[in-house]
Parts: sequence; structure tokens; C-alpha cells
Amino acid sequence: MQSDENLTRIIQAYEQIITNLEAKHKSELQAKNREIEFYRQKSLELNEFVKMLARQPVNVTITNEVKSTSDSKVMSDQIDQSRKIEISGGIVNASGAGALSLGDISGTVANTINQLSDSSEPDKPGIKELLTELQTAIESETNLSDDDKAEALEQVKALAELGKNPQESTMQKAGKTAMKILKGTIASLPSAATLVEACSKLLPAIGTLLLLP
Repeated sequence: MQSDENLTRIIQAYEQIITNLEAKHKSELQAKNREIEFYRQKSLELNEFVKMLARQPVNVTITNEVKSTSDSKVMSDQIDQSRKIEISGGIVNASGAGALSLGDISGTVANTINQLSDSSEPDKPGIKELLTELQTAIESETNLSDDDKAEALEQVKALAELGKNPQESTMQKAGKTAMKILKGTIASLPSAATLVEACSKLLPAIGTLLLLP
């Protein structure tokens, strides 16, 4: 009888040990599962973050540095050769250090005009000849500053661009703007100015050939 009781207690103790071990293992397994789930969630978040970064625009800033040497010293006012060029409605405006000089603009305008066809009638000037005459009149006008001459020449360039394709709507708009600016420029000049007299003949003829009102 005593031995049966001892055997029963041993079996109960063994079963309790098994129960405790199972509970411990279950707790450890749950902890492992929670840890696995935690790292899985972090991995998903990291992937989403990488995807978000990939969709962001990339801005690249390039800085040029000029270093002086013992043989050559570059003054700070010579280093800044930045040029700001704005294009609005076919009109080019340049400003800032290194902006286009009057000579640069004059050459550019002449090149653009030279791309136009010569007049088909030797005794009647075409758009190429009229614009060339207008450019010369602007450059020789003593009542205009270099800045005013440069601005006026930019308008001549816009008219020359229109001369390549007078039917193009965007260039037509730019041509109308250029004519307004030129008329405003000569309006500020003395009535006896050479450019005023020249434009009184040239602008109407240019407008007619370029289909401008």
C-alpha cells in the first residue's frame, strides 16, 4: 500500500515536471515568435522607407572652385563668371556677372539675320535686308546706352527668328512683343534722333513682311 502511494507521488511529480517544462517551452516559443514578428515588421518598414527614398527627386549641386597658384592669382571679381539668361516669349534677357556684352549680342543677332533668305527682288529689300538695316541703326544711335542697345538688339533677334517661320503662333507672339518694345524704345528718344527716323520706315515694312499687325 505504501509503495503504491509512493509510486503515485512519483508519477504526479513527474507529470508536474512535464507540465512545467511544457509551459516553459511554450513561453519561450511565444517570446521567439514575438521577436520574429518584431524583426519581420521592422524589415517591412525598412523596405517601405527605401521605396519612399527611391521615389524622391534627386538634386545634384555641382560647385566649381578656382584655386589660385603661385604663378597666377585670380581676383574674386574675376572668378564669378555666372551668367543668368532668361527666355520669355522668345525674348532673351541676360544679366549678372558675365552677361552677354553688346558685342556678343550684336554678333548673335547678325548670325541669326544671316540665316534668312536674301530678297528675291534686287530693288526691293526683304526681311533680311530690313533687319540688317535696323540692327545698324540701333548700334549707331548715340542717344541709346549700351544696355538699351543690347535690349533693342534682342528684339531684332526675336524678329529674325520669326522671319524663319512667320506662321508659327509662338514666334508670332514673341514678334508682337518685340515690336512693342522697339516702339517703346524709340518713343523715349528725341524726335530728331536717327533711329526714330529709321524706325518710322523700317518697322512698318518689317511688320508687313512678318504678318504682324
